[in-house]
Amino acid sequence: MSTRVVIVPDRPFDDGVAEGRKREGSALKAEIRTLLGDPLLKPTLGSMSLKALAADILSRLETPPDTRRFPELGELYPDRLDYLRGLAKGAKRPLSEAALWHYLRYRLEIQRWYQAYNDLSALMESPPEVQSSHCSGVLLVGPEGVLGAHSMESPPPQRRPTAYRWKAPPPFEPLRLRKPRTPRTLTLVKPRTGYIQDWGVVNEKGVGCCCSNSCGVWLDEPIEDTWPLHNVPLLRWATTASHLAELYQRYTLHNWGRASQIWADIHGQGVVIEKSFRRIGIRRIGADGILWCTEGHWESPEMNAYLRQKRLEFLRRTGRHLGSDDMQYATDCAVRFTRLGELCHEPLGKGIAHMNRILTDHAPFPRAICRHGGPDTAAYDQTVTQMATMKNLSHNHAYERAWVPWRRFPCQVPWTLIHYPPIPG
Repeated sequence: MSTRVVIVPDRPFDDGVAEGRKREGSALKAEIRTLLGDPLLKPTLGSMSLKALAADILSRLETPPDTRRFPELGELYPDRLDYLRGLAKGAKRPLSEAALWHYLRYRLEIQRWYQAYNDLSALMESPPEVQSSHCSGVLLVGPEGVLGAHSMESPPPQRRPTAYRWKAPPPFEPLRLRKPRTPRTLTLVKPRTGYIQDWGVVNEKGVGCCCSNSCGVWLDEPIEDTWPLHNVPLLRWATTASHLAELYQRYTLHNWGRASQIWADIHGQGVVIEKSFRRIGIRRIGADGILWCTEGHWESPEMNAYLRQKRLEFLRRTGRHLGSDDMQYATDCAVRFTRLGELCHEPLGKGIAHMNRILTDHAPFPRAICRHGGPDTAAYDQTVTQMATMKNLSHNHAYERAWVPWRRFPCQVPWTLIHYPPIPG
């Protein structure tokens, strides 16, 4: 069965109208007052008059971007304007009010993220009991194509049943595949300029993200306020993985998220983007055709040094020591990174079977890639593997499987395989 591909134009104005209708009339203004009353905004933006604040935000909105430094923003800016104009129309409120609501939501989001890593008093009163995630990613370029993978770990969303009995898994699980599926219809959104960002597992030019792992930094720097041109959609313009890395460097303040990400393209180029709020490091694929990353660890010289510096500063300011749970977790991340490198370099062909071997690795804690929460795990890291994904960028194939809570772990579930249609040309 072939897939019917439907390409529809992006309509930011219509999207804004739909969002505005959810807040028609006085609802938008009420939300603005609630946002300004939030403890994180009240001492600053909340102390201004509503009229003055709205005028200031409208002035920001109407200021064109610097397209000499940021040429892609010249194409993005009209879309953001159209969305906010649609929002105002749908809510039946002035543009200044719609823009203020949109800005305050953004400002509160970045303030919360910054505060989460900088409010030491709150942290000391209620320190995190367990780590929230421990994900990993891999890129292999071999005879079967350009393969990316993501192993996703987090604390179990459901408590372990009283009757549950843990069973030690084998060293790894064999590759098991379900019959491939082909979607009946694939609806693609075409922006007014640039490329389709989501054509199966890659964008229209064959560039895609293989994984994104968390890497938060205690005492990280403030997040740059770049509204309304935040979250720049890099896949809209990226033509290769190297071009994607160039765009990420240019827009590192606009796209502030903290992570280790693997990006690749159908030609075999690949990069690891190591990202804090304001900083970026890039590792590029070598002649061996292998890249890997894990949560809580940066390997590029500049980002590794920054992470270490901030961790030591955190220990000094909180009165902790190098043997605290925070540093044991940090060491675990480095150990797991090393284990991933060992598995990637085993002579197993750099194909799907090799990738499956990596994702189902059950080495002793903390080296294991696939985690079952066994008795050897530390109290500060009770994460289990929730989902695993693989992507064949060369053939536009997606693989995934998920945890069946306390019945089967992802490694025990056959892979669901989806064949997306090839990209023309």
